[in-house]
Amino acid sequence: MKYLPPLKSLQFFLVAGQSKNFKQAAEQLNVTQAAVSQQIRLLEENLQAKLFERTNKQTMLTEKGRKLLPFMQRGFEELSSGIQVVTGDPNPQILRISTVHSFCSLWLVPRLQEFQKLHPEIMVQLAPSSALIDFQQSNIDLAIRMGRGGYADLTEKKIYDDNLIFVASPKLLDGIDKDDPEQVFQLPWIEDTSIGIQETFQKYCKNINFNYENLVPVIQTNDALPLIDSAVHDRGFLMVNSSLVAEHIRAGRLVKLLNYSIKSPYSLYLVAPEQQFSWRKVKLFEDWIVPKLRKSFSDLDSYE
Repeated sequence: MKYLPPLKSLQFFLVAGQSKNFKQAAEQLNVTQAAVSQQIRLLEENLQAKLFERTNKQTMLTEKGRKLLPFMQRGFEELSSGIQVVTGDPNPQILRISTVHSFCSLWLVPRLQEFQKLHPEIMVQLAPSSALIDFQQSNIDLAIRMGRGGYADLTEKKIYDDNLIFVASPKLLDGIDKDDPEQVFQLPWIEDTSIGIQETFQKYCKNINFNYENLVPVIQTNDALPLIDSAVHDRGFLMVNSSLVAEHIRAGRLVKLLNYSIKSPYSLYLVAPEQQFSWRKVKLFEDWIVPKLRKSFSDLDSYE
């Protein structure tokens, strides 16, 4: 077999050559821009040929780079086809995950390095989105959804039954009895407009004989990230899924209110077409995230 440069440097060249932008290539590969530059430099040294012309404004393929690119495109397409024939997985070394912004930012990203240390051969690419993924029209391998389940024509695995709780910052609660609904409901209110959370909030108001119509939110959206950020920065109290504020509670940035916790209408699910759960990279990620996630939330009830 004739000598070939390292496959990794060829892959980086392919992505960089197609995007003609090292920054965009780094984002696609989920690495730093410096890592892309290093791999391209290694390939150029290996081939003894300059593949890119770099200026302050743009990155362009050289004549040799333009000649090499279509061979790399065809070569990697053939590799993907061959691997898919054997495993069903066209990209066994790349795991593409779609998940909601809030879970991605608040829980997954801070812990993802642990998975990558266990499995450095797998490159994880995240696609945060509040929209449901059409697996047939995307290259996503696995979705982590926070919802009610019932994802049509897909296999779903419930990994955590969440709870809804009330939270606020300690600073906002100065002089307030955090377990007294009358006092808490005098604070500014941060409203999550997700249907399930609204239904639960209104039911709680009815149970304590509080007129829901009297409340005027200081901010309202169905995106948990800005809502939680507002609560941390003393702007109001919030009903929220406990999984999303676990680290804020442990760090003392938020405090649980009203001795209240009820099963959330929204649970965490792993979702994908059935065959994709048999792929090695998906199995490895599932085996890592499920116990990690459950352990992460196991002590929340001890924080009052």
